[in-house]
This record gives sequence, C-alpha cells and structure tokens, in this order.
Amino acid sequence: MELGPALFLVACAAAGFGTTYLSGLPLNLEERIVFGAVLGATLVAATTFVPALLWRDVTPATVSLGLMVGLAVGAAGVYVGRRRMVGDWADARRRWPSWWPLLLVLLVCGAWTVHFLHQAYVYTPAGLFAGYVNIWGDWAAHLSFAGSFAYGHNFPPEYPVDPGHRLGYPFMIDFFAADLIPLGLSLTEALTATSAMLGLALPGVIYLAALRFTASRSASVIAVFVFLLSGGLGFVRLLSDIQTGGLAVLQHLPHEYTLNRDINLQWLNPVLAYIVPQRSTLFGFTLALIVLVFIWVAIRENLGWPAYAFSGIVAGLMPVYHVHAYGTVVALALFWAVMNRRREWFAYFAPALLIGVPIVVWMLPPQNTSICGGAPSIGGYCIQLGWLSPTDWQRYLWLFPFDFAWFWIWNTSLLAPLIIAGHLLVRWFPTAFPRWFAPMWLWFVVPNVVILQPWNWDNTKFFVFWALLGSVVVGGVIAGMLQRGRAVAIAAVAFLMLVCLSGFLDLYRASDFAVSSAEFTDAGGLKVAQWVRQNTSPYAVFAVADDHNSPIPTLAGRRELVGYTAWLWTYGLGDYIQRGDDDKRVLDGDPTAPALVKKYGVDYVMIGPQEIAIGGSRAYWDAHGKVVYDDGEYVIYRLGS
Repeated sequence: MELGPALFLVACAAAGFGTTYLSGLPLNLEERIVFGAVLGATLVAATTFVPALLWRDVTPATVSLGLMVGLAVGAAGVYVGRRRMVGDWADARRRWPSWWPLLLVLLVCGAWTVHFLHQAYVYTPAGLFAGYVNIWGDWAAHLSFAGSFAYGHNFPPEYPVDPGHRLGYPFMIDFFAADLIPLGLSLTEALTATSAMLGLALPGVIYLAALRFTASRSASVIAVFVFLLSGGLGFVRLLSDIQTGGLAVLQHLPHEYTLNRDINLQWLNPVLAYIVPQRSTLFGFTLALIVLVFIWVAIRENLGWPAYAFSGIVAGLMPVYHVHAYGTVVALALFWAVMNRRREWFAYFAPALLIGVPIVVWMLPPQNTSICGGAPSIGGYCIQLGWLSPTDWQRYLWLFPFDFAWFWIWNTSLLAPLIIAGHLLVRWFPTAFPRWFAPMWLWFVVPNVVILQPWNWDNTKFFVFWALLGSVVVGGVIAGMLQRGRAVAIAAVAFLMLVCLSGFLDLYRASDFAVSSAEFTDAGGLKVAQWVRQNTSPYAVFAVADDHNSPIPTLAGRRELVGYTAWLWTYGLGDYIQRGDDDKRVLDGDPTAPALVKKYGVDYVMIGPQEIAIGGSRAYWDAHGKVVYDDGEYVIYRLGS
C-alpha cells in the first residue's frame, strides 16, 4: 500500500482511539485500540463525507479537511481523558499476560484475512481476476458505488446503476474506500484496503465484546471461531468427495460445504456470505457489538447520562453504515431498557432515533418488490412458515417440527441447540448473558415466518445477528463444558468441530485462488474503463449491457441506464423491468431507441462483447452515433452534438 493511504488509515484509528475517551466509559486499553479502529473509520467517513457532499466531489482537500476534523475530535477525547489514559496504560502493563488470547485471535484470523484479500483482485495480461466468486459478484456493486463517488461526482448519492433513485444501500463503507483514491490507491486497492482495516479489527471486536458479556477469555475465543467458522453438517459430503477423488481433493476442494441449494444447504458461512461480499457488514457487525458493549458497561457500572448519550449518537449514525445493525441495537436496547429501567435510557434513545430515523426514511426503497405469488402476505411481505425448510408438513402438519428442526441442524449444526443449552445453564455464565440475549430469538423466529426481503434468502440478514450474539452464548457453554471433566470436555471439542468444520472447509477453499478465482473483465475492459474515466464527463450516462461486471459502472465510475436487474429488484427499485427492456432496445437499435435515449438522458452507447452477446447492434450505432473509442473489441458512441 502507498504511504499516504496507509497513514490515513492509521490516523483514522488514532482518531477513534481518542474518541473513546469522550464516551465516559471505563474501557480498558485493548478495547480502546480495537474499538477505536472501527469508531475512527466511522468518524472519518462521516467527517469526510460532509465536505465531499458540499463540494460534490472527493478530492485531496475534502479528505484532508475531514481527516483533520476527525483528528480534532480524537485529540479532544485524549485531552478530556488524559488522566484516565495514564491509568489505562498502567493497567495494561499490569495485565499484559492476559492479552495473549486477543493476540492469538488477531494473529490467526489476520493471517487468513491478509492472504485472502491479497488475492482479492489480481491484474494479469488477460485482464482483471477476482479471487473469490462473491468478490467477482457482490464487489461489482461496491466498485460501482465507490467509483461513483471517486470518479462520478455522485452527490447527493443516487444509484449509479439506476440513476434517479436515492442510494438506499448503506454506502459509507464504499465512500470510505473512495477517500483513499485521491491519496493514490486504485479503485480495487481502495476496496481491499478498507475491507482489510475493518476485517482485521472484527475478530478483536467479537472477542472483546464476548469477554464483556461472558467474563471468560476461553468462552470469548471460542465465540469468535463459532461465528466466523459457522456452518452446518455439509462437511459429511467430504467423505464421498474423498472416496471419488482420493486424498488429492484436499488440495483443491471441489465445492462449498455450507451452501448447496440442491440439498437445501442454505447457511453459507457468514464470512463468505456477509463479511467478505457485503462489506457494509464490516461496519454493521462491529458497530452493533461496540454499541451493545457500551450499553452493557453503562448498565453494569451504573453510569450516568454521558455514556448513554455517546452510545446513542453512534447508534443514530448507523443506518447509513448498516441498516440491519441499526435496527438491532435499537430494538435489543429497548428490551434491555425494559429489563433495566432507568432514566438514562432517554439519553440513548433520543439521539439514536432523532438521528437514525430520518436517515432510514431517506434510505427507504421506493417500493416493496416482494413477489408472493399465491402465498399469503402481510402488508406485501410474504408469509413463508419455516423459511426455506422442507414443505412436507404442508401435507402432513405433524411433520413440521421435525422438518424445521432438522433443517436448522443440517444448516447450522448444533448452533441453535447449544444456544438453548445456554439458557438452561445460565449459572455457568458469571454475567447471566443468556438472559440478556433472550430477545434475540425474535431475530430467529420472525424471519422463519415472514419474508422480510424481496429475495427470501436475504432473511439471513436477520438470522445472522441472532448467530452473531448467539455465538457468545455457545462460547460460554462450550467453555463451561471444558471445565467439567474429561468426558464432557471431549464432547465439547466434538461439538465445536461439528459447528465449525464446514465453515473451515469453505474458508480454506475460498482462499485457494486456483479454484475460487474468476475473470472479472478482460484487458479490453480495463482499457475502455480507463479511457472513459479520462475522456468523458463525470455525469455521463451510458447504455451498456446490464451485466453486473460491465466495466463502465464498475471500473470507470460512470452511471448506466440500468444495472444488474437482480440487484435492483432486491434494492426495491421497481422500474428495473421497464428499464431493462428499454436498455436492450437502445443497444439493439430498435426504432424507439432515439426516444429512449432522450427519455433517459443517455450520453454514450458502448457496444462490446457483453452487448453483442445480447444483440447489441454496431451497424445501427455506426449510422446513428459518433465513434469516439474503438479498439476493435469495444466501441463507444457519443450521442447528440
């Protein structure tokens, strides 16, 4: 990484470290360091966004100004907490031996993260390759969003893949990446660097949160790996793979073991389903845990208004970083407030709602695009009892409990049974955390009844928070078993392997570039994207194929008439069908093309391999547009005068 971007990220972490002293919370040094890395990125993303919004561009000046504001906030925190900071350092030196579990977690998880992200994007003479299928897929949207900020003057933010709609996706992780581009990183490097910063912090945040919730270092270490290696019983397929291909299959695993819809394996490992591809969860998971820890400490230490207010401010900003995390810290906090009634809760909920609700309203999708068919619905949201579990029970009702229970064991192994055991073994927890976790079962029950997203699989966006906090309960149960005799300890190790083995196999396979990589775009795509960035207006609109990996929105940072329509459907953008049809008419040279070009304000048409594959007509546009770029493979036509 270039020195400038590296110093910027370090400065963000430093600002966050100082900001923790404004909370009034008695955190220890390691919490301030790890939590501060996330809070600093959160703070600086916000302080750099404001000048960029006013200037309508991301420039070295907007980045520098925002960073200075963030550092000023951190410096104020250091000044306010200067006496406490001295005590924190003394306390840390005294407790130094107790740091080793945290360092172990950071080392093990960091080694995989660095290796994996090092090959996230690889440039070759043939083109650009993505190191994992969900980077090839989902990161295309993140490239488009980040590129629209860095290259496309996308302020106020709108969907570059469906211009005219407010950008309702939690975009701050991608704006944060855009901050690094004026400092010298490429677009792909910026995504990788920001994922690395927050991805390296995430295991530490989980560990430290679990340590607060369980008061057990062993339980906290286990909780980290229970969540990050979460998976079902799909590892049993490895036996048949070995029988078929021999031990050689272990070098390059042939498929994933946590996701196979043919056999109803739906619980893709959270790292590969969310932390890697969705990116915004890097803020969502960490901020949710940090805010909940802050509230937890405030309750247990009987702290006053400032601690609650600080937590509420952080919570209030969260929707633009991750909406589902915001909903979690507000809803769960409401249950906790009922369990521990005190006036200070007003200091939490006031900023959490006054700041957060307007952001949520601004981000709401234009419409609910759920498709229920003949299934019952509530307010347009489909009822699907048991989520994706087998439907045999619809003929034989008595089968439902068995189908439902087996589905979740098949998909998540012993995760749910061990969480339930935590409620029964609450005395094993010095802090009685299972009781405070209990409301999170709603994050499991409700999505098993109502499909809360247009795509039913996306209900995992709710289940995953149940799994995240539930992993802490599981950590406590397994740690307790390890202390209760040899036989019980052996069972505990077996349970841990059953929960984690499938996820381990999938993470191992995902880090194998030989089997997990895919070409994102060819050399011609890289060249045309560079030309577009340098030779077209940042506000230009292109008609291109609606493939997710078109080089125009993803690498050039330009708006397109319509993007990948499956995404637009899940974003709640109901015009995707009409726009998709109109985009094809434009590319095909349909008689309505001139009117559609005028309707959508299209400035350029590109005819390349992806467009030709769906019927794009060079002959038509040779006659009706002006060729401004032609490398024999990709041709760009300028429209109008």
